Amino acid sequence: MPEFDPADVDECRRIAEVWAPTLRALGSSERLLIVLWLAGGTRSVRELEQATGLSQSLVSYHLRELRQAGLVTSSAEGRSNRYRLCGSDLDEVASLIGSVEVAPQ
Repeated sequence: MPEFDPADVDECRRIAEVWAPTLRALGSSERLLIVLWLAGGTRSVRELEQATGLSQSLVSYHLRELRQAGLVTSSAEGRSNRYRLCGSDLDEVASLIGSVEVAPQ
């Protein structure tokens, strides 16, 4: 992975343009919760409902938003779908977010 140079304004602009849509999609605490949970592996809507406490309709809504942003994909398994993060880079981002210490507010 190339080294990031915060003094390179053009590189910072390029990175910002690439990441803005992803960060916008992760701007919802419910979607971020789903992404963090999916970092542990594939899950069904039912499993996501149970883990997050969100209703089936909310889980489906947020999964649709995450799919449209290119962050989540699904595959049919029996009578349901299994959802997973798209690519190992997103797994790493989710792990990084999960490990960041946030100061209490």
